[in-house]
Amino acid sequence: MSDILKMFGTVVKSLFKKSTCDRYPFQKPTVFEQTKGHVQIDAPRCILCSMCEKRCPTNAIKVNRNGRTWDINHYQCIFCYNCITVCPTKCLMMGQQYAAPTLTKQHEVVEIPVPVKAEKTEA
Repeated sequence: MSDILKMFGTVVKSLFKKSTCDRYPFQKPTVFEQTKGHVQIDAPRCILCSMCEKRCPTNAIKVNRNGRTWDINHYQCIFCYNCITVCPTKCLMMGQQYAAPTLTKQHEVVEIPVPVKAEKTEA
């Protein structure tokens, strides 16, 4: 009998408490600074040094210097931050939004633009 009274007390308390669940998608959850979403690249800053490719433990990143492309397989990436910490130009960053669910594995291929050299002006 005392167990039933305990349960009844718990039910009554929970009726008047604030909900612990987020009402997603109507209320967006709080995104914290170190939330791991997916790796993003700022292509104009990339120098194609391939340090990120060498440091990736799952070989999710491929750098093609001749074709000037940077390729990441988001399904192989384990979000270890190795590529981000080793990048000398800090062009890699962790996005704070989760990727939408998909039925097929996707590769993200980014074309890296050729850097424009500043012309020297004679003074």
